Amino acid sequence: MAYNKEALALVIDIGIGMSDAAPGFDSPLQITSDVLQMIVQRKMFQESKDELALILYGTDETNNDLADENNYQNINIAFSLSPANWHLFEEIQKIKPGNSPADLVDAIVVAADHLRRETEGKRGFVAKRILLFTNAATPFNDHSLKIILDSLRLQDIIVDAIGPSWGQQDEEDQNEENNRSDSPMQTNEHDDNNENSASNDPTTNGHHRYRSPKKPLTQQQQTGIRIINHIVNTTEGTLFTFREALTILSVHQSKVVKPTATKYIMQLADLKLHICTYIQIKDNKPGIFRLKKVYARDPTTEIKIDRGRFTKDEQDQEIEKEELTDGFRYGTTFVPINKEALDDMKYQSEKCFSIIGFSDANMMRRSLYLGDTVYEVIAEPSYEEEGQAFAGLVQAMYDTNTVAIVRRCFSERSSPELGFLRPHIAHDHICMYYFKLPFAEDVREFDFDNLDAIKRSQPNDEQLKTIDNLITTMDLTHADQGDEEAFRPELIFNPYIQRMFQSIARRAVTPEESLSLSNTIMEMNETLVQSIASKSKRTLDTIHEQFTLRDTERRQKITTGDQLFGNVDNATKKMRLEENENIEQLTTDSTSFEAQLTAKKKAAIRTIGTITPNEDFKILIEQGSSSFTDLCQQMSTIILEFINNSRGEALFDKALQCIQYLREICIKKLEPKIFNDLQILIKKQAANIDGRKDFWKKIVDEKISLITSDECIESNILSIEAKKFLEENTSTEVVNNALITNEDDGDEEDLFDLM
Repeated sequence: MAYNKEALALVIDIGIGMSDAAPGFDSPLQITSDVLQMIVQRKMFQESKDELALILYGTDETNNDLADENNYQNINIAFSLSPANWHLFEEIQKIKPGNSPADLVDAIVVAADHLRRETEGKRGFVAKRILLFTNAATPFNDHSLKIILDSLRLQDIIVDAIGPSWGQQDEEDQNEENNRSDSPMQTNEHDDNNENSASNDPTTNGHHRYRSPKKPLTQQQQTGIRIINHIVNTTEGTLFTFREALTILSVHQSKVVKPTATKYIMQLADLKLHICTYIQIKDNKPGIFRLKKVYARDPTTEIKIDRGRFTKDEQDQEIEKEELTDGFRYGTTFVPINKEALDDMKYQSEKCFSIIGFSDANMMRRSLYLGDTVYEVIAEPSYEEEGQAFAGLVQAMYDTNTVAIVRRCFSERSSPELGFLRPHIAHDHICMYYFKLPFAEDVREFDFDNLDAIKRSQPNDEQLKTIDNLITTMDLTHADQGDEEAFRPELIFNPYIQRMFQSIARRAVTPEESLSLSNTIMEMNETLVQSIASKSKRTLDTIHEQFTLRDTERRQKITTGDQLFGNVDNATKKMRLEENENIEQLTTDSTSFEAQLTAKKKAAIRTIGTITPNEDFKILIEQGSSSFTDLCQQMSTIILEFINNSRGEALFDKALQCIQYLREICIKKLEPKIFNDLQILIKKQAANIDGRKDFWKKIVDEKISLITSDECIESNILSIEAKKFLEENTSTEVVNNALITNEDDGDEEDLFDLM
């Protein structure tokens, strides 16, 4: 059970003013829906144990425990306190404007009472919070406000509020206008293009990003804002504008995992030190496939994988796991090996962290770093004396600029790996960082031409200066507001993961709509990206001018005797052209020797051979030198030769491959009768020749049946007939019946003549 849960009541004002919006802007209620969806998505994708409740005030119906004839009317608990799930997500989608007046203070009281009822007697809740969404336009009664605030403080309930503005909107807009007018980053092109303006940025739900139009606050709103400020300050809560909430919630954070240590005994000759390793840096990979509650509409539904193994015969019986054993192919047979023998064959290792040597730190090139994780290695705190020895080792390695080469094995069942330890000393923290290294077989060396040796590749002074200017204009060190670094790694989330979470949320709510979400990271930083792009535009134009790209024509390689030794008479030329009419002309350097050889081989193919029958069949069809019926006749002959001349099952696999390929081609060319005749012939042979029944059994096991009318419109074989054709015994009577079914008027040669 989680003992750090939070109980969160989402209190939504759907009354007067929340659905009003100027043309081109979203209403506060629409933005509220966006923010609520982001909150629920975060909770689900983080696998959070927090519990949420959805409370609407201003509704036409009343549904709460405090309601009577005169009090707490038009307040509806739409979703009781429970962990976030898709049902809550769908309830948020259903929120519509209400027409009935409701008291803001009453809604807070109902939310506090609901939190008290649902958390009373339950363990694990460390915080209770009310999140209020309103524009403060609805009337309220504050006569008992002091008593209510005392009750909230007594229950340790914090009240936060999110709204369009809290009396600061005019100042913010004025500051933004000043920044835009004074900023040298903006260009006239950007100012003229309204589609790129901040007001038109889409949110994750396809709405325009909220920006409050300038209009004075009503007397009711001013009073409401003062009361909300008083409630929030008294409960030590926080006020957020919609703009701030969207910025904070636009990124999906992964599950917060408490770091756990992996303990080893570091061995250096006879010295043994107890150490702990922690993950310092790890590639952030989406763990969505482990989030079973995200898949299930009902969180109580158990999702499990059920695997079964069945025999490939008429009985189709299930095989128990205990009856199975592993086998390895040796030629055409399988050699069974039991579990005990496999365990004896496995590599035996033991958990270790051994230093096998030291090396100069400059030898550890960045290109040798392997893996996706960096570990921090420290001495185990409970061994103080060994901790001093560890600190001395780190200090000695730091002073001599040395790294330690390590053999590491995580457990007895894992393979050993090679790595190195780099010392790190900062203030009073002493540790080492572990990096994985490749083995010799993992390293690939590539040789590239030295650009410095080619004179025409050398840049001139103007080109070097232009590149320097581009680096300066795209420098992110002081590009953000307040002359701070932009796109700091610790503040930027993986856009791939953001896109994936957004897509899952969209697909869950509207499965029939196509995904057309914009990138959240780009939405958050669009102004910054545009400013950097506008500053760099002039430099980029200069680069295009100075570094021109041209299409170059390569010289044709001299490959023929005509080009080497002069003209040859026309008769000789004509004879050579007739001899090589099917060979592709090779005129450029890009044509390799292998390509030339392949072209000559293709031109030399006249009939289907037994070495690569499928490839020969394909090439001859492409050439079109013979009719398709004749080629199928050749292919059928080759298949029957494989079957009849096979010693045991040596050629059966090759025959099966040819049959499968012929079937695909016949379906594609709308010639099902050719293949069906061959299948009937093979089955008839199996009925007459005892030695070929084993091949027909392979066809049945692979379920290679007749081509049916469902697969090809030219076939007159029904699916049930094809299935029956495979299931029935190979008797002469059955084959004759199938032959009658497959009769077709035409002049094509009967495959039975091949016998």
